[in-house]
Amino acid sequence: MIDWENSQYAFQIIAAILATISNSLLIYLITHFSPKDIGDYKHLMLFISMFEVVYAMLDLIVQPIFYSFGATFTLIVNTTNSKIDKKFWEIMAMIYCGFFGSSMAIFSLHYVYRYWVITGNSQNLSYFKGRRIFRWLVIPFSIGLIWALVGYFPCYPRKGSSDYLRYGVQEKLSLDIDQIVYFAPYFYEKNDVGEDLIYWPSFVGVCLNSMSINLSMFVVVFYGVKCWNKMRNILTTTSSHLEKNQNQLFYALVAQTIIPIILMHIPALTMFMFSFFELDAGHFSRLVSFSIALFPALDPIPTILIISSYRDAIKKFVQKKCSKFRKTKIGKLLVKAQPKVKCSNGVM
Repeated sequence: MIDWENSQYAFQIIAAILATISNSLLIYLITHFSPKDIGDYKHLMLFISMFEVVYAMLDLIVQPIFYSFGATFTLIVNTTNSKIDKKFWEIMAMIYCGFFGSSMAIFSLHYVYRYWVITGNSQNLSYFKGRRIFRWLVIPFSIGLIWALVGYFPCYPRKGSSDYLRYGVQEKLSLDIDQIVYFAPYFYEKNDVGEDLIYWPSFVGVCLNSMSINLSMFVVVFYGVKCWNKMRNILTTTSSHLEKNQNQLFYALVAQTIIPIILMHIPALTMFMFSFFELDAGHFSRLVSFSIALFPALDPIPTILIISSYRDAIKKFVQKKCSKFRKTKIGKLLVKAQPKVKCSNGVM
């Protein structure tokens, strides 16, 4: 039988380490090897890398357990053996919800910026210069605040949700509902005669969260398509070097966007739909915890691999280290020990 709790914790540790390494590498590459014509976009790239490092650390600290219990999809923080007050973990879980909600909004800003660069809209681009860029960051932080408040208020534990979850949490997770922190958009509440009624605060809260994510997705798709069309029409008249850089930055952004959609938003949306229709996903829903932890570790990789200046910098670094290693005693022995390959015209 799978030990889900220990497996998840080990996976989150590995994912957090990989996220720190990959994002730190990307931050270094952005600051030292970015194309000269990248402009203020560099600051947006740095921001998202730093965001993902913090997100990975937050995921490791909170260790969220996602589980589907029929009519609700629950975020659980196991505080059974914690000596820290539960209120602290409630706040951490609320912050975690905020980070989840703001992730896609950050990418939407990237698409807006890329479109304005491709169309040469210098007036709008000036709004990203210097300290003005912080005004734009208010957008993802506002959406994150909505997610945090929805998690803390409409989805906060109440008697109806605790009574509904008590048996399932004990049976499936071996946890006491009164000893943990959880947020659950439980959509139903029983009246005095035992009939199920819609609990509107949870319903409205989830609708607000869905609208914020859908708005971010709309901006991503809308400006993504416009970028694609403009690139085909405009960049053919520009220099090959500029065209190459713009193409690479755009494709790297598309790849970076696909990763959280697949690893975060599609799994979470699926579980919310299960809850609304009172379908129990069981242990399958725990995979959401693993996929979300993987997001910040994988997300920097497309940018590192697609943008040639970053890729070449890594290649030169590896070649330099290999060259130094060959000059060492061990390196010389390994080179001499390599077998010679014969071919028809002689020896290779």
